[in-house]
Amino acid sequence: MSKSNLNNISQQIKACTRCPLRENSTQPVPGYGNPKAKYFLIGEAPGREEDKAGIPFVGQAGKRLNQLLELSQIDINDCYLTNVCRCRPPSNRTPRKVEVRACVDYLWAELRAIQPEYVITLGATPLKLFNEVGVSQLHGTMFEVEIED
Repeated sequence: MSKSNLNNISQQIKACTRCPLRENSTQPVPGYGNPKAKYFLIGEAPGREEDKAGIPFVGQAGKRLNQLLELSQIDINDCYLTNVCRCRPPSNRTPRKVEVRACVDYLWAELRAIQPEYVITLGATPLKLFNEVGVSQLHGTMFEVEIED
């Protein structure tokens, strides 16, 4: 889909006040990366550095992610990086269900716009959006999902 559609989604995210997480964050963090990405990576929520920069995966998690992508021979330029929740939870706690519900429409919109070949969930919170089985049972496995338009 077009880059302008992603820009529209990004602007909506930046203006979002749907849940209390916005009150304590510096700014909402939209997704970032190649609009024609083969890989769509989903984290839980922004950390301190991401909250400051307004870009996902720029802090310690980003450094680790870059190492893992390199090990996997995945080019970061062929990725789109995003999070389930767009504002930093206090003390980096796990987002609550109500917070996930407030943000998840943005994630689905990004996913429909990108139409990646692979979706890579980075942790339990994003995995739960696609499968109710725990992360310890599915870690490192692949499964197919249907993304509705």
